[in-house]
Amino acid sequence: MTAELPATPETVARHYDAITPFYEIIGSRSLHFGYWPRGEVGGSFGEAQHRFTDLLIGQLGSQQGQRVLDVGCGLGEPAIQLARSTGCVVEGITISSKQAAQAEQWARRHEPSGQTTFRCADAMALPFPVGSFDAAWAVESLFHMPDHATVLRELARVLRPNGRLLVADIVLSADATPRERAFLQHAFVARTFITAEAYPELVGEAGFEVEQVLDVSAHVMATFDAVAAAIQEKEAEVLRAYGAEFLAGVKAQWARISESASRCMGYVVLTAKRRSLET
Repeated sequence: MTAELPATPETVARHYDAITPFYEIIGSRSLHFGYWPRGEVGGSFGEAQHRFTDLLIGQLGSQQGQRVLDVGCGLGEPAIQLARSTGCVVEGITISSKQAAQAEQWARRHEPSGQTTFRCADAMALPFPVGSFDAAWAVESLFHMPDHATVLRELARVLRPNGRLLVADIVLSADATPRERAFLQHAFVARTFITAEAYPELVGEAGFEVEQVLDVSAHVMATFDAVAAAIQEKEAEVLRAYGAEFLAGVKAQWARISESASRCMGYVVLTAKRRSLET
C-alpha cells in the first residue's frame, strides 16, 4: 500500500467537474485509458478508449437481462456501451452530481431503451440492498476511494452469490519511490495506489474468489503518448475552453506524469466472483 493523501469525495467530485470537458476534447466520454492490441499503434485516443471498454465487456461476461453496477461511471459512455453490447441493465454511480446528471441526460438521448440509469452515490456506502446485482465493475475508480477494502466489501454485499466483479485499475510497482508515489497520487487525485501483487489478496479478503489478474500495462501505457498528441492536435479547442495558462500547465504536468509513469506505473484487469453463502 502507498501512503495516503487527503483526497476526499468532495475533492474528487470537484476535480472531475472541472476537468471532464478537457477529457472529452482530447478523447471521448469514456474517462479511462486506451487500449492498443500488441503491435498496433496509431489511431485516436478516443478509438483506443472504446477498444478498452470492449475488452472489459468481454472480461466481465454479462448477459442479457442481468443487472450490473458501474462504480465510478463518469459520463456513462462505458455503461451505455456495456448495455448495448450485452443487453444487460446497468446502474451507474458517481460521486459527482454533475456527472450523474450529464450521464442521465446523455442516456436519455442516446440509449432510449432505459437499460442504463445513473445517480450520485458514495461507493463506500452503496445505497442498494443485499444481492441487488448480478455483476459489477469498477474502472479506474478504486484508487480515488478512501479505503479499497471497504468498497470491495460493499460490492460483495450488493452482489448475489457467484456474481461477477471486474476491477480495472492503475497500480504502482513496489519500488516506486515515496516522491513518485506522492506525485502520482496528487496528479490523479488518488487516495491510494496499490501494487498488482497486493490486489488478489485484498479482493479475496472482501469475499471474492479471484479468477484472473491480467496485466495489460503493455497495451494501455501508450495512453500517455496518445494524450500528449491529442493535446497538441486539439490545442485550439483546449485553449478556447480553458485558456492559455491551463494549456501551458497541462502540457508541462502531463510530460512530468508520463515520465514518472513510465518508471513505476502499471495496469491490471482483475476478475472475480462473489463467494457463495456456503463457502
